[in-house]
Amino acid sequence: MLTAKPYPMVTILRGMADFAVDGLAIPYPEFVPRLYNLCIRLGFRKGLIMPSRAFCSDENQGIPIILLTKHFGTFPFNHGRVGGIMAIDRHAPHASHGEDSVIVQASHVGYDPDTGVYGTFRRPKSADKSTSVSCGKLSHVITPYLEQYRFARDRIFLSRPASGAFLISVKNSFIDFFTHPVKNGLVLRLQNIAKIQEGGVIRPVGASSTMQSFEVTGEFKKRMDLSGYEWKSGNGECMGDRLTEDLFFFREDFHETDESILLERNIIDFMPRIVTSRNPLLRAAKINIQHEFARAVESIRRGTEYAGKNLLYIAGLNIDISEYQDYPPTTYFVPWAAHIQLRETAGADFRYPVEQQALFDLLMAQSTRNPDETDLKEEIKRMLASPRFDIRSPK
Repeated sequence: MLTAKPYPMVTILRGMADFAVDGLAIPYPEFVPRLYNLCIRLGFRKGLIMPSRAFCSDENQGIPIILLTKHFGTFPFNHGRVGGIMAIDRHAPHASHGEDSVIVQASHVGYDPDTGVYGTFRRPKSADKSTSVSCGKLSHVITPYLEQYRFARDRIFLSRPASGAFLISVKNSFIDFFTHPVKNGLVLRLQNIAKIQEGGVIRPVGASSTMQSFEVTGEFKKRMDLSGYEWKSGNGECMGDRLTEDLFFFREDFHETDESILLERNIIDFMPRIVTSRNPLLRAAKINIQHEFARAVESIRRGTEYAGKNLLYIAGLNIDISEYQDYPPTTYFVPWAAHIQLRETAGADFRYPVEQQALFDLLMAQSTRNPDETDLKEEIKRMLASPRFDIRSPK
């Protein structure tokens, strides 16, 4: 009798697509009319398009919402939670509010054009125009991990003592010991650094009150040498930025307990990549957008809320720029991907998402002039001039 061979143990890692920013940022006053004209080109019907947005609640997301109102002729439905998370349980009410549907979803991050640094925004309504993180929720989620990483990189050391060996010395709290694995916190991937002896054992060559020292592999030493690193004698020096994303991971319970736990779940697997980035908030926002787009498209395809309707769902990155010289704050949109379904050709033209470059090209092919845009000042004047109704409680 033949017995089936067991499958070997494998580890499947998730990759992230390249999210480009350079040359793809569109100012919102140009993006929204292009988006409207794309809808019309696709066959959406003038006057019957219901927009929706999934943005963070910060005040710097206000101008994009006003522009959506101006060009689509109605205030957009709210599809968003903190951090730019999609509220997929709101598909049904959104779909019922119009004949054709548009969703714009975006995480956001501040940008300083003078320094090229991402992550902060100057608050124009604060008395001293103080600067703070651009997205407080995103910052709140990644800060505990950033603190752990910065703590660890200053407490893991490389050295070459008098014996001539090349060593890495690590605090006990970062080591997954066989009998005492790390339960909560940063875990060093020693198997990528230290020599492994017969039987798969990594054995220290020295120990102190709080640390273990291990001899590094020839491969790891070569890696350091190729980077131009010079090994120091004695106690050596801390790894610092040489503690790269492939050398550690995080093992711990989620910090978030409210709806923003979705944000933490989206980015936790990529947290080493985020905390080692020069711009952690930008990296986190990009990763969150990709996860949210995939999750939302899956919910749309599996659901029935938008069945038989024209729908354009577009995801991207909102880049917030503070007051600059004599110019007001502004926001740019970097498109990531789009899901399109058309009522007349259901499932025929857009079975796959429109990817970043193709989406950018589609948008840029549209005019920035919208002949159907609403004059908001005129609409408010008309409201003020309308009859005053005698509104009473029922008897």
